[in-house]
Amino acid sequence: MLSFLRKLRRNNMNSKYLKYAFGEIILVVIGILIALGINNWNGEKKEREFEKRMLSELQIALESDIKTFYFFDKVLKDWNKSVLYLTDAVNSKDISILNKDSVYFHLKEIQGFGVYVTYKTGPYESIRSSGLDKISNDTLRGMIAKLYGGDLPSLDIWVNEIIRGSINEKFRLFDELFDSKIRVEKNSLEHDLIIENLNFLKDPRFIDILIKSSSAINNSIMPFQSNREQMEELRDLIKKETE
Repeated sequence: MLSFLRKLRRNNMNSKYLKYAFGEIILVVIGILIALGINNWNGEKKEREFEKRMLSELQIALESDIKTFYFFDKVLKDWNKSVLYLTDAVNSKDISILNKDSVYFHLKEIQGFGVYVTYKTGPYESIRSSGLDKISNDTLRGMIAKLYGGDLPSLDIWVNEIIRGSINEKFRLFDELFDSKIRVEKNSLEHDLIIENLNFLKDPRFIDILIKSSSAINNSIMPFQSNREQMEELRDLIKKETE
């Protein structure tokens, strides 16, 4: 009987030990899982903070570029007004009644204009080098890739390779048709056209100048507007994403 009791007590002790050991193992596993969860949470938090910082920098660049593109839009439309004014002057039956100062003002406007593309690429390049997959919002990621990877570079090519040809030809025709003189104005050189009369309005080369100018201006307005609208849409989406 005593032997049986000793054996039973020994078995109970082993059972208690096993329960204790098993409990310790469970606690260790739970601790590890909690630690992993905290690490994952910290990692996700850091990634989200990094994403927000990149997007905020891109938003600042977009705000600046949107203002620049609005300026381009205004200037292009002002130049177009000068082209239209001079076109009316060309079609005037009596050029002697035209205001010479007004003609000269609009002539200077189209003489000096040139179209170029400029926008900030630094924030986008930072995002691209870090990996576009860091942007968690699929729609936002797609818009960024489309604007900076496709549309803006296409605008750059359009202006610098297509529109530039019309502008260079316009400059050539001006040099061929008009004499000029230079003067110093506020520590810089100014180019003045020598206009003795308005007979140039009937010269076919001047009509060609108006055609080249109109082509360069009007073929630039819509692409600039389209890209600006995409910038505004992207900026607004970034604002929502980073709130």
